[in-house]
Amino acid sequence: MLVATGIDIVSVARFEGLLSRYGERLLKRLFPEGVEYCLKKRPGELAGCLAARFALKEAAVKAYSQAGVAVGLSAVRVIGGGREIRLSVEGAPAHLRPVFSISHEREFAVAVVNLVELRRC
Repeated sequence: MLVATGIDIVSVARFEGLLSRYGERLLKRLFPEGVEYCLKKRPGELAGCLAARFALKEAAVKAYSQAGVAVGLSAVRVIGGGREIRLSVEGAPAHLRPVFSISHEREFAVAVVNLVELRRC
């Protein structure tokens, strides 16, 4: 059963500006789990990939908040990428499964997270 939905949109240009200004410090703070997948992308796609991952984290925080679960941005981990991407949320109840989608293009990155309650047998 669908319990909550979170969505976020990020300006790729704004994220690119933050990346230029803060560099490695920004990556370590926002993505302590690492960003190896994004670093392997083509040169012009790094900011979009990172912006999409950040949007996913924000959308997850919003979805859990809507479900009444306090989750901070630092508890949300985006692991892997492409078809192997996973979302890990420290301290989240086991009966709520995040189902998500992310996308980015030149100007914007967007993510949506739906929390689905697993049936208890």
